[in-house]
Amino acid sequence: MTNTRIRRAVSAGLLVAAIAGCGSSPDPAPAAQVASAPAPSVPASVPAPAGIPAAALLQPEDVRGATAETLPQGEYAYVRPLRPCGGRYPSDPTRTAAVAKRYVVPGSTPETVPTVVVQFIGRHQPGGAARQIQEIDAALKKCRGGLAEGQRKWDVIESDGDTMLVRIGQRFSYADEEPATVNHYAALARVNDVVVVVADMGWENMDGSEKLVRDLIGKAKTRAAAVH
Repeated sequence: MTNTRIRRAVSAGLLVAAIAGCGSSPDPAPAAQVASAPAPSVPASVPAPAGIPAAALLQPEDVRGATAETLPQGEYAYVRPLRPCGGRYPSDPTRTAAVAKRYVVPGSTPETVPTVVVQFIGRHQPGGAARQIQEIDAALKKCRGGLAEGQRKWDVIESDGDTMLVRIGQRFSYADEEPATVNHYAALARVNDVVVVVADMGWENMDGSEKLVRDLIGKAKTRAAAVH
């Protein structure tokens, strides 16, 4: 990447962070095997719907100081939760509360671009979250997709039943560049009657980070224990 490209991306990231709002969006779960995250610190005051407290969300210290922003209804719908086949799941009506947030996470160094992280939390009636995980697992096996125009390719990297890590590939052109395959990563987990998704959607035409998603799903699972 050229220095000009990096400066343009960083400037755009700062602009997005400056103008984005914050709140919650009630929308209709994968993760790899991860180490236990440290006990959560005192949560920031981030709005969340009834039934999903602010403490259940990723906090600024989890995401390099980024703050939660509202995700408009339908934005990144295919990871709220994972929907490789599109449409609704039979277990969707068991969801009693949901929240979806976006974080513009700064790069790990001043020279690197930011990345967009999406978090989804859905609280279900007893047994509903387990059913949803099973339905998502079946959908990932049925609807692998591909890299043709307008498609996404879904690959399960790791799965241990209640936790999955998935790579979502898509081929497209950005600006005047040649078409290229861009990979995003999403982690899904169940915590009691809660389904949690963390996804790194990258920046412009840049890949997301599998390593970041592995780290964040551990923290997100710890935070989700605050949902009752």
